[in-house]
Amino acid sequence: MSDVRTHAELTEVSASGLRWVSIARVAAELTMLGSMVVLARLIPPSAFGMFAIAVLVQELATTIPSEGVGTALVQRKSIGREHLQAGLALSLLMALGLTIVTLIVAATVVESVFGHQTATLVALSTSFFFLGAVTAPTLAVLRRRLDFRRLSILDATNTIVRSGTSIALATVAGLDASALLLGALAGVAAMCALSVVFVRAPVPRWRRSAVRDLIGYGGPASFACLCWAGFRNGDYAIVGARLGATSAGIYWRGFQLAVEYQRKISVVMTTIAMPVLARTASDEEMFALRRRMVRMLTMIVFPLLVGLVLLAPVVVPWIFGPAWEAAVLPTQLLAGAGAATVVIDAVGTVFMATGRSRALLGFGVAHFVVYIAVVLVASNWGVTGVAIAASGVHLAFVVVAYWMLLHGRPENPLRLLWADVSAAAVSCAAMTAAALPVELALRSSGAPAIAHLIVVGAVCAATYLVAMRAWFKDAWRDLSALLRRVLPVGRAQAVVRRVPVLAGRSS
Repeated sequence: MSDVRTHAELTEVSASGLRWVSIARVAAELTMLGSMVVLARLIPPSAFGMFAIAVLVQELATTIPSEGVGTALVQRKSIGREHLQAGLALSLLMALGLTIVTLIVAATVVESVFGHQTATLVALSTSFFFLGAVTAPTLAVLRRRLDFRRLSILDATNTIVRSGTSIALATVAGLDASALLLGALAGVAAMCALSVVFVRAPVPRWRRSAVRDLIGYGGPASFACLCWAGFRNGDYAIVGARLGATSAGIYWRGFQLAVEYQRKISVVMTTIAMPVLARTASDEEMFALRRRMVRMLTMIVFPLLVGLVLLAPVVVPWIFGPAWEAAVLPTQLLAGAGAATVVIDAVGTVFMATGRSRALLGFGVAHFVVYIAVVLVASNWGVTGVAIAASGVHLAFVVVAYWMLLHGRPENPLRLLWADVSAAAVSCAAMTAAALPVELALRSSGAPAIAHLIVVGAVCAATYLVAMRAWFKDAWRDLSALLRRVLPVGRAQAVVRRVPVLAGRSS
């Protein structure tokens, strides 16, 4: 099975896939946000703190087989059925080993440090390992086929089942942290079952030759995922252990709003990017396509992060309730980590597409070690100190990521980084200059939260689009093309036509 495509084919597939993934992601995230608003008012912050510790297991269960085995299947230029059989066998073997280790850690370390309830959640989470192992090869086949429609359906199924189950368990059964975990487990189980319907799962067999083909990339990639999962969840464990479950819940909420929600948006692009970049015919074509993808990603995510910083003092307590007001400052501080993570994920996609698993491993280990050490020290200054440290480390490692990306190439890392983010960064600066006085005036006047959100959001959107249209015409053309692809055609054309008029009048 060989899937090399021409540049024109990949551009067309990327565009059509973007619409499917975007629609599914927007629907999924609106569903998830709605459920989280409901759950935040039913479940106390301390329960979210306990759930945040158990999330590490889910992360390992989904990313290790997906990136270690699934990405190895996607990255290869050609695969046979023996690779799929070996991939499933390898995934199941890893799942068994990780399950045993997790149960031992839950009964010893987690029980003594975080308490019995958290240890029980971690033990229950081991079910994710089997589900992740079964799902990895089927998802890999869909990614190789660039079948973004079915991938989008799977993503939406996961979110809908997870949200509905969690809310039902919290309201009917009165569960708290267990409702969050069991809901997540139900969502992944539904996705796993549907993926097997879409792609017939191979019978697991230990094919030595195929295992060797996969393990060369999959081994380092799996260990990199282990480090990456520890890096993404180690701060929750540190905050929970040193500052308590309530502080962990507050920090988790801020991290979700500033980093994870933005990262979920970036998944729309990276879901498409990895298999598409892996199908390019040359490095030059890949780098050209990569630049357009990264620039588009930052143009979408950066203004959302700036808007979050401006509106967090009003929006967070209004949406999630007064109990979450302490999450406002961490959310604002973690916005830098959100911006950095989006860019770092884009670089990681290139490493995966080109088979640079050792580079991915080295970056993951370094990022993990530095991050955990800095967060451990910063926890002496509470949740605020941890949030500042998290953003600082993430931003520093953006530069490291670009240095590694360009190893052996003539480009300057800082210049390439600025070329990737300049359109979004400069337009966001103009947006902030226009919206901040409006936001401060509305807050001092005590305007209703909904009016605050609408007025400041409108000023942000108008200023950002006008600045982009006036100063970055190439970036604007890409953004316009995206609007025409993703939005209904009539509305997109209306938006595109109006902004140039505004830009012309402003000049």
